Amino acid sequence: MRTYELTLALLTLLSGLLLGLPGISTRLKKTILPIILGLAALAQILWEGFRWQLWPLLIAVIALIVFSQIKNQFRGRNLFLGLSISFVFISLLGGTVFPVPDPFPITGPYQVGTREIHLVDPNRNELYGSDPAAPREFMAQIWYPAEPGPNDQQAQWMPAIQFAGPAIAAKLDLPAFTLGHLKYVLANAFLEADPVQDGKTFPVLIFSHGWEGFKEQNIYQVEELASHGYVVIGISHTYGSVLTVFPDGRQVPTNQNALPDGVSDEAYDQASNLVVQQWAGDISWTLDELESMDQESGDWFLSGKVDLERVGVFGHSTGGGVAVEFCLVDKRCQVILGMDVWAEPAQPEILALHLTQPALIMHSEDWYSPNEPDRNYELIGTLAERAESDVDEIVLSGTRHYDFTSLPLLTPLAAQLGLKGPIPGTLGLEIINAETVAFFDKYLKGAKNINLEEISSQYPEAIWIVRP
Repeated sequence: MRTYELTLALLTLLSGLLLGLPGISTRLKKTILPIILGLAALAQILWEGFRWQLWPLLIAVIALIVFSQIKNQFRGRNLFLGLSISFVFISLLGGTVFPVPDPFPITGPYQVGTREIHLVDPNRNELYGSDPAAPREFMAQIWYPAEPGPNDQQAQWMPAIQFAGPAIAAKLDLPAFTLGHLKYVLANAFLEADPVQDGKTFPVLIFSHGWEGFKEQNIYQVEELASHGYVVIGISHTYGSVLTVFPDGRQVPTNQNALPDGVSDEAYDQASNLVVQQWAGDISWTLDELESMDQESGDWFLSGKVDLERVGVFGHSTGGGVAVEFCLVDKRCQVILGMDVWAEPAQPEILALHLTQPALIMHSEDWYSPNEPDRNYELIGTLAERAESDVDEIVLSGTRHYDFTSLPLLTPLAAQLGLKGPIPGTLGLEIINAETVAFFDKYLKGAKNINLEEISSQYPEAIWIVRP
């Protein structure tokens, strides 16, 4: 729990115990304790903000203030006190199960800035909206090395979380209000901070989320990369993200018909490949726009700081498949990182191409199937076998599909809910970040002293795969 929440809970417990003691002075009971509880509750709400997990605690505070004014001969006083104290423990439990997590630590030499951009591609039509003639538009977010000033504010973990929270909760089969407290979660990044002024240019990385994911889902990873000297752009793939919120207030949820149920395998493959092509087009247009903005008169905030000769693409699940397909056809991509890559949408003409860029494929344990190879696993093997450059594969022991996202930070019960594997959540993210930074440093920054297998050897959970 947060500092003021925990302080208020402990004060409430102490007050409940004192009020239950015989011989407590009238002044302490009727004046001092009620004032302390009232001021503590007010301070918590003003400084930290209210969240639903605090309802039982505030009920206990009010109940104890009322109780303090009742005569000691009140017949149900012990039951009343017991219930009040029980409500405190309910709040403590709720705040622990659904915490307000701190930003995942970044380890690079730079502080991080972030800002959103709205991109419109007039050359492509929107495939999944109500108007087939509308241009494709999507949101993106940039994380970059920054020099925040004293007046710069830490960004929220996710802009417009008040709208996206219920959508994410629904995806996780939780009540809509469950993730409302995420509006208090801060990022490491500072909102629209000035970029660092050290004369360097930084490699560019594009992140593509999974189906019903969102551009901030791997914030632990993108902020870590930015702190190590990368400009990272996360794309919200409209109609494929859990919710896309545009600057004019439009809220666009996932279009479930894009990946239809109850159709033949052939029809599903065609539909899923269309999704991948649309998302790959988003990556292409993002790079086009970056190049255009960088060539403008210098008004763009990152003008002259991005190195578009050093570009990498990474993604999770569907986004991992998009990263691979984009890099097969667009040679602006120089390096690929895929996490639980969903390769099945790739059509034969795509699979016939050869990867010429170095690639790192990370598998969760539940998506790794060497003993009973599924189609996805075999397709990745085919791509690796035909590759003309290094393709390394790692499986992370004890992980599930969502261990590659920020989900392990949201609740310690994620494993019990079947949303992650048994690996400690922070350990899994630490391993992913170590592998990610080392991989991109090796192939985009030319760090010749990096041995990826040595990086993995520091973590028994990171197992290198050697295909037969």
